[in-house]
Amino acid sequence: MALSIGDRRLGAILLEQGYVNDNDLQRALDRHGEVGGRLSDILIDTGLVGAKRIARAVEEALGIPLVNLVVVQPTPEALAVLPAKVAQTLLAVPFAVVGGNLRVAFVDPLNSLTIETVEDECGMTVEPYQALREQVQWAIAHHYPELGLDVPQPTDGSEGQGEQLGARLVRRGYVSQEDLDAALVKQKELEEPLGTVLVHLGALTEEQLYMVLAEQANVIFIRNPRDYEPDEATLGLLLRAEALRLSAVPLEEKDGVVTVVTSDPRRREEIERVIGRPLQLALSRPNDVENLIERLYPQKGRLGEAMVQQGTLSRSQLREALQVQSREGRVKPLGEVIVELGYAGSGEIEEALEKQHSGGGRLEDTLVQSGKISPEMLARSLAVQLGYEFLDGGKTTPDAGVATLVPEATARRYSVMPIRMQGGSLVVAMKDPRNVFALDDLRIVVGRDIVPAVMAEKDITRLIERTFGGSDMAALNKELAASAKAKESARDEADLNAALDDNAVVRVVDNIIREAALQEASDIHIEPGESSIKVRLRIDGALREYQELPKASGASIVARIKIIGQLDIAEKRVPQDGRVRFKRGSIDLDLRLSTLPTVYGEKIVMRLLQKASNIPEVEQLGFSEHNYQRFIDTIEKPYGIFLITGPTGSGKSFSTFSILKRISTPDSNTTTIEDPVEYEIPGINQTQVNNAAGLTFARALRSFLRQDPDIIMVGEIRDTETAQIATEAALTGHLVIATLHTNDAPGAITRLEEMGVESFNIGAALIGVLGQRLVRKICQECKIETTPDPEVLRKLGIPEEQLDGAKLYRGAGCTRCNGTGYRGRMAIHELMVVDDSVRRAVSQKLDATGIREVARRESHMRTLREDGLEKAMAGLTTLEEILGNTNA
Repeated sequence: MALSIGDRRLGAILLEQGYVNDNDLQRALDRHGEVGGRLSDILIDTGLVGAKRIARAVEEALGIPLVNLVVVQPTPEALAVLPAKVAQTLLAVPFAVVGGNLRVAFVDPLNSLTIETVEDECGMTVEPYQALREQVQWAIAHHYPELGLDVPQPTDGSEGQGEQLGARLVRRGYVSQEDLDAALVKQKELEEPLGTVLVHLGALTEEQLYMVLAEQANVIFIRNPRDYEPDEATLGLLLRAEALRLSAVPLEEKDGVVTVVTSDPRRREEIERVIGRPLQLALSRPNDVENLIERLYPQKGRLGEAMVQQGTLSRSQLREALQVQSREGRVKPLGEVIVELGYAGSGEIEEALEKQHSGGGRLEDTLVQSGKISPEMLARSLAVQLGYEFLDGGKTTPDAGVATLVPEATARRYSVMPIRMQGGSLVVAMKDPRNVFALDDLRIVVGRDIVPAVMAEKDITRLIERTFGGSDMAALNKELAASAKAKESARDEADLNAALDDNAVVRVVDNIIREAALQEASDIHIEPGESSIKVRLRIDGALREYQELPKASGASIVARIKIIGQLDIAEKRVPQDGRVRFKRGSIDLDLRLSTLPTVYGEKIVMRLLQKASNIPEVEQLGFSEHNYQRFIDTIEKPYGIFLITGPTGSGKSFSTFSILKRISTPDSNTTTIEDPVEYEIPGINQTQVNNAAGLTFARALRSFLRQDPDIIMVGEIRDTETAQIATEAALTGHLVIATLHTNDAPGAITRLEEMGVESFNIGAALIGVLGQRLVRKICQECKIETTPDPEVLRKLGIPEEQLDGAKLYRGAGCTRCNGTGYRGRMAIHELMVVDDSVRRAVSQKLDATGIREVARRESHMRTLREDGLEKAMAGLTTLEEILGNTNA
């Protein structure tokens, strides 16, 4: 059901003032979508926010005062202007006429329609006030006796049920009188129920509270309602929406009496009225009841319950249909859907659920963050679960006529993209079609019904940028020649800056960076040639031509990039390095900039740096089962030096920071020395090399040892002094993580020896070496089975009989992978754990080949090629990729 404007405003107020968090508000919105009603009632009923806190939040944000109708005596003049039936229907109590305006207390003062109705009825301007629901109901019954209502007078919070509960808790020995007195003082400050305050103060457990509340209400208390397994007939006494609204579940029926568990005994009459049979009420904790509802009523029932409300289906018919649906298992929880689709195992779902319950957040977000499933898998699973269409971002192009029906600001705010018309409705791609705020706003903006479809968020972002962020590159190229004239006529640097400030060059550079981000490129190459400027993007490790620019624009483009990178635009004779922060629309990234003089002008390379938040967990580094646990055991050792080796672009930085994310805890002191600092990680002390100031790797390492470190990360071991100090640090009880440029893991030992580190120190300090490469992954959209090339098998040294029964795959080429057959990259590893056998080999000063043989024979090390072949056999990559990235 759609949220009212007042409910949307209330949600924003509570979120902004910190009374609820995103997850709690979304839970309430999900429930509202099923049961309807007022958002505040759902927040109160689920125990997320108390009624008085909501009222105070509204008062602070909008200045609408809270009035106590138990104390206030309405004037006869005010009561006379609003008929009793209208007051009862609108839950509004007029209590004073001041300056010709009518002061009215509303249960929902944010509902503008209610206020307008009262103004129309009484012909006066209304000053809205707010009051608690139970006080409004009592006041209407008390001041409009003609209605014949009988509602008990509510307390004002200073005495009554609260003190009765407190006295009962003291008698039972659950709390002391001192704790009770402190809680009563705190209760007046927080304006929350006494029991809730005692639980928050830690003086009482929630179970003890509900045991006493059950005793007070003269009902039974059920400690573990999850032990009950009601049959379909019993469950059918309440619809899911009713169970959610009443916070109640029918458990069993005996001799015509239905046992119903609830977390709110005040709803007894309403529950009995809905079920239509005598009740035995039981009380349980709110979370236990909510979990029971989610387990026993997994079906959403949106369509059926809407049909009941419209009168096209009877309640009994809907109950019968839901029972059949439940038996047939047509609608399942998201976790079950993910398992059935083969995206994750049941154990991984359970692990994610445990993490979700301990740290908050939705199951789907927890699974993606932990690397168990990809965003595309999540989108497909969500579409299956909710019954919506899934849209593949790589194959979906918005219709030209609808792409701009939704304003750019709205599309970016909610991460949505209109795709096509379907009858009179607009199909819109969304990350999560349960976002009621987005759906309501889209209906208002577009003026027609919205049909949600599910798409991965990054694909929606890509469509938004292509629709709203792009420029006509052909038209821009024509303008570049004119911008070159501006450069030539500029007499000094200030003139040049002005000429380049707002012209085609600025838009061209922005477009190049933007397109590189959308294509998930790792590097941008802008290369001057004899007759043109060539722009190439490195995607999945391979350079691809992007476009050619006019030769005359070269100097202007270089100058523009230097300006945003804060480099010297007048210096063209020597290389320069800088850093660029690029933020346009939804694209926000850092780029590392390098210039190099060539015979045709300056060449520029920009490396697109990932955000620190995108650094993967170690589970996402692609380790095989053989290597994973050995890797974890090695990096979790308390001291020693762990080396990561490989050429430039082999993913060493990501692996290093993934390790730091795993082992750097709040009770440890982690310090890094890098050149330069690429990823800023909260909670880690990061230092950048500054050779001009004399801050080298070696000098920084010496200083670190006086900073009481637990973990030290060295960006790169380049010289003898750094190697020796890092080894000494490892020998003196520190854990050192460092990178080293060697071709394989055993070669790292030889390299350290060449740097002057003694063999016995290497054997004593080194705990492991990880060699790695990045290989391209087969595109899953166009993946087909293939037969191996005999020449590739020969070069890999694999006899054909070794492949008996194995299936090999390749990508046929599609729009998703730009016809390459590959999409994305993964790591292959060579993990050498330094155990006693490897240490003996080091002390015997064996060469890299000898150490390799010992590690393979006695330490179960698998080479890069062996690890790669295993992943090729699993259909993740191709034999050609392994051949091109590994040696025998």
